Amino acid sequence: MEVLRLDRSSAEFYALMGPVFGSRAIEKATHDRFFDDEGKRWYYVAGRGAASMCNGSIRNFWAGDGECASALLRAMLEDSHGLCGVVPRTHAVEFERLGFSVSGYKKNFIEVCYEKD
Repeated sequence: MEVLRLDRSSAEFYALMGPVFGSRAIEKATHDRFFDDEGKRWYYVAGRGAASMCNGSIRNFWAGDGECASALLRAMLEDSHGLCGVVPRTHAVEFERLGFSVSGYKKNFIEVCYEKD
């Protein structure tokens, strides 16, 4: 599964990410609005998922299935020294399988953290 790494200077950034930013279905599934901030790095799997991080913090996370969630997380971990954040509860199993500590946060969210040795 190909995971694209993007930021706002990427040639196809808005063509690819625009539908994610405007999707009410993604907002409903994640309980989160996706928007771009300066410094965010985006990870995108065509039609299946998108995630962002900034300074080792997961800022957005949506995946249509567990396979996509795992692919996004692996790509993010390749690019970071550690990764923490508050994410939708939906893919807690995938976070745990990849070695993240997972704790409850709120009804729809969990707090996750991965520290590289």
